[in-house]
Amino acid sequence: MLTHENIWLAIDRLAKAFGYSPSGLARQAGLDPTSFNKSKRHSPEGKPRWPSTESISKILAVTGATMNEFISLIDHENDRGPARTMKTEEIANETARILLNTESVLFNARDPFTLKSGRKSPVYIDCRRLISFVKEREFLMDAAAHILTSEVGAENIDVVAGGETAGIPYGAFVAERLEKPMIYVRKEPKGYGRMAQIEGNLPEGDKPKVILVEDLQTDGGSKKIFIDALRDAGCEVEHAFVVFHYGIFEKSKQNMKEMGINLHALATWWDVLELAKQESYFDAETLSSVESFLKSPDTWTAQGDAA
Repeated sequence: MLTHENIWLAIDRLAKAFGYSPSGLARQAGLDPTSFNKSKRHSPEGKPRWPSTESISKILAVTGATMNEFISLIDHENDRGPARTMKTEEIANETARILLNTESVLFNARDPFTLKSGRKSPVYIDCRRLISFVKEREFLMDAAAHILTSEVGAENIDVVAGGETAGIPYGAFVAERLEKPMIYVRKEPKGYGRMAQIEGNLPEGDKPKVILVEDLQTDGGSKKIFIDALRDAGCEVEHAFVVFHYGIFEKSKQNMKEMGINLHALATWWDVLELAKQESYFDAETLSSVESFLKSPDTWTAQGDAA
């Protein structure tokens, strides 16, 4: 609801999210430093004074925030606060909680999961499951927009690209939050019609700055197909975003470095394990086994095979 109180609350929250006081944000936006002072929010007679649309436009421009994000600061009244006001480690902790509570991550050391690679693992993640949980999805995508705006800059993203198939819904969610065009990239060209590997419309002219969005990353090897296709189409690709990064394979860092990609993520297995230990989501034996796996996946798998 657009009340006088909530509009000013959103301005205060936006300033806090970017490390400013309200007067500091006003100054940064080229406004009179006293524009957002609490004493200016009512007339001497007590009549409410509303911020101008020009003022709001200027603070959105200087922070890189979108109108949707500004409105979310008005609407977001839960105790945890909006994602835009949270630190990176707080976002990681809340993401871990959501993953555990929605059973999108599972621990089972006694009867390990078999991953697509054939590797045995006491942990399993299914980010596709997350898209069905509305409130949780809202937080995660607000957090994604916050991280990308802070770490990449909205002005450095022209187009959001979802990777087939699990990256497509997340690409759409992120593009909506950032108010950017969206495309998606196939693993291989379509076998009919235009034979397209990239679906959607790429802007003409200079190289568009494209960020690749997927659901998760293990070692990052599969990203190369999408990144090569985008670069072959004339795109500049320097960043990728995933909801979840395994964070346990050295090959992941190496692959990203070789491809010239900066990876951004909401959480890793270490974040999930830390919360699971703090709040006793699983028994001590399971937690110990999972920690051993995360520290040395190959050793854990070898020991399991030997047994």
